[in-house]
Amino acid sequence: MKHLTTCVGIALSIIVLGLSTGWAEEIKWKAQTAMPPEDSGTRHHAKAMVEATNEALEGKLHTTLFQLGQLVPEGEMGAALSRGVYDAAYMPAMARTEAGNVAFGLPFSWEDIDDVMAFYYDYGFLEWMREHEAKQNIFFGCPLPWGPVALFSNFPVHTLDDYKGKKIWSWGLMSAVIEAFGAKPVWFDPGEIYMALKLGTIDGVLFGPAELETMKLKEVVEYINLPAIIDPLVLDWTINLDSWNELTPEMKKTYEKVMRENIRDMYDRIAVENQMGFDKAKEAGVEIVRLDEKEEARLRKIAREVWEIQAEKGKASAEAVEMLRAFLKSRQN
Repeated sequence: MKHLTTCVGIALSIIVLGLSTGWAEEIKWKAQTAMPPEDSGTRHHAKAMVEATNEALEGKLHTTLFQLGQLVPEGEMGAALSRGVYDAAYMPAMARTEAGNVAFGLPFSWEDIDDVMAFYYDYGFLEWMREHEAKQNIFFGCPLPWGPVALFSNFPVHTLDDYKGKKIWSWGLMSAVIEAFGAKPVWFDPGEIYMALKLGTIDGVLFGPAELETMKLKEVVEYINLPAIIDPLVLDWTINLDSWNELTPEMKKTYEKVMRENIRDMYDRIAVENQMGFDKAKEAGVEIVRLDEKEEARLRKIAREVWEIQAEKGKASAEAVEMLRAFLKSRQN
């Protein structure tokens, strides 16, 4: 009996000690990327984010990254994240809310990563997005600038009229821009883009230059059409709000620090692959075509008209567009 009492006492002491020192079981998260495994964003954004946060919070939080479609279909990622089917996502905000189109990047808006970082972190757009998405039980973690998005196609664009009747894989408000010139925007799982181009199901794709090499798009396109419509396009690292709130204040502080400190390094790694993509495509015989000044001016004019259309899609969209306008004006002064 004395031995039993001693054992119980030791067990209770261990439990009390664990509670008093904050000892707790490691939290397990599941994350999914919205892009294919070979995509530069999946490797240098999603995979790198998981590795960095796992290292910084070792023993406290461990995230397992699942590839596109392994947990939920790409088109259901936002809703499933909101419901807590999984815990974190690498995806574009425009796939979750209308105002997310501004987070993703309006055509011909910011010009580089410095603009993106200043808009989000100095001008207050990060906090605005967090308040906006909290209504859907989502915590907007951080922006992840990806690089320029241009048209890779099997036809040259010398004038904007060349878009007429062409089927283009597109996303965000770029779809509205090219639709204004008669193109037919389509969207499906990005992992299917290569075969769609090879089979002629689509005539072109608005995508990042790294993927000319990493996804082998250089094999199924003949032209790179410039200028880029968004540069840089911005995806994000986003977390289910309930999952986020399970973390202690200290864990949240560490997680925030890791996100902020890794954005530029991740962008720089993708930038190297973007240049490689351009170079490899040119070596493979892909031709670069650039609009002349007159046609580019037409393109930019349509892009700004699309901003107005976006602003009319609701109060949140109007606020987000106005924030971006005001920010860009401040950068000019």
